[in-house]
Amino acid sequence: MSDADVHRRVPEEIINKRQVDLIDDVFAPDFVEHVLIPGYTPDRAGLHRFFDDYLAAFPDMHCAIQNEVNEGDKHVIHITATGTMRGDLMGMPAANKQASWEEIHISRMRDGKIVEHWGVIDQLGMMQQLGFVPPGP
Repeated sequence: MSDADVHRRVPEEIINKRQVDLIDDVFAPDFVEHVLIPGYTPDRAGLHRFFDDYLAAFPDMHCAIQNEVNEGDKHVIHITATGTMRGDLMGMPAANKQASWEEIHISRMRDGKIVEHWGVIDQLGMMQQLGFVPPGP
């Protein structure tokens, strides 16, 4: 399996198929998360907790890959995520609304596993759609 195939497993299998048990197969033991996620440690254990909580809050979450770039040990994937917030998440109560937002994820690979991750997520757009932030002018 190529590094690009491994990188795709996050949206396609871990999220879309709810196969959170694959985290240890996809992410290295010394994995480092560079996206600050309040309440979660920036390591593989924190990632386990985050995905468990995120998928519980968005039980119908689905990611569609829009574009990807693979160069050396770096892999970039652009996705559109859609989900209905049915559970509480990071201090926010279930909104029971559907939202769709864009995400870009950059991962560095080593020995067929993700060792580092950076990401840009349209959290403002998501929060507006869920009703936590008023829409802009």
